[in-house]
Amino acid sequence: MSFSLNKLFIPAGLAVLLITGCNSDEAEQGAKELEEETKNAAQATEKKSKEVVDKVKEEAPGIIQNMKDTYKESEQEVKDNTLQAGDQATVQKDAYLALTPEAYDELYQLIEINDVEGVDKIVQDNKVKEIKQGSEAEILEREIRRTKVKMKDSSEEGYLPTTMLEPVK
Repeated sequence: MSFSLNKLFIPAGLAVLLITGCNSDEAEQGAKELEEETKNAAQATEKKSKEVVDKVKEEAPGIIQNMKDTYKESEQEVKDNTLQAGDQATVQKDAYLALTPEAYDELYQLIEINDVEGVDKIVQDNKVKEIKQGSEAEILEREIRRTKVKMKDSSEEGYLPTTMLEPVK
């Protein structure tokens, strides 16, 4: 590396010295000094690069292990907090249990537009049942937005928002 740098800098240094009007002895002396400075700079850069590489090699295993540990902890945390079929869960707030997927969709369309009368009607039509906060359920099927559950106290099956359920630890 330093050899190629020398080739580039010496002719440029000589050209500068010659243009400025130095005699050949001064030019030769200047070229030698420039060559020495270039060589020293290349060695210093090489030494510094080696120190950086050595430091990275020294610290990398610890950093890599930290990252591995974090990934494993994250995976475990997600697994612990993600409901799967067969898990037991607690309902976090009072809610309506939709007895069919269609009733679930209808219920949440009514909720979205704040149609209290419409919600009362599907409750009276027995398409949904009121569920109290703290009720426990078994997870039957889990989807992103809704989860099919079987209520422990009534054995009724239906759908609740996934975010309203928390795993029983």
